[in-house]
Amino acid sequence: MGPMLLESRRVVAGAVLAGTLIVCAGCAPQPIDSTLWLQLDRQENVVYGVLSDSVLTPSDPRSLVDELDDVADYWDGASTPDFIDPAVGATVFYNVSERTDEFDDPVVDFDVFVTSGHHPDGSTGTSGWFAPSSVFTCYRLSVTFVADTVWNPSRSHDYGEDRLACPKELVDALDGGAQYREPWEFDG
Repeated sequence: MGPMLLESRRVVAGAVLAGTLIVCAGCAPQPIDSTLWLQLDRQENVVYGVLSDSVLTPSDPRSLVDELDDVADYWDGASTPDFIDPAVGATVFYNVSERTDEFDDPVVDFDVFVTSGHHPDGSTGTSGWFAPSSVFTCYRLSVTFVADTVWNPSRSHDYGEDRLACPKELVDALDGGAQYREPWEFDG
């Protein structure tokens, strides 16, 4: 094999590698705009605030649902979610169920849908073709009560069988520029 052929192969291999990297970089989701991240985090904290506030902390599943109903929107799963304004952040809880765990402690399970709302100035806040107008996520929470106290709030996994698909009805209430993001992207 001559030096000219070897050099041609290197050039072709370099071009293929560069093309692959460019294509893969275009497929990767853009980082979340910091303003939208903060707006969604604020909406998400509506639920966690109920679970952690020492004054308001619910003592049983029914009082938890009552407290959530005071700060978030409840969706029955059947009606049109016309309470969602795509421009404004929203926290929605649904699919509420009660059970007992292996120690006979009460547990309430419910799903949460959270949206950031639009950027305050109406822009997407970032440059690029795929910048979202808003971001949303959803997950399942399980809250265990021990001795009339919130003991162990836990979120479903973000992958596999435990990953919660957001209901089409709630997603459709947002505008076409809204973009789903995994729940873990808002941790921290």
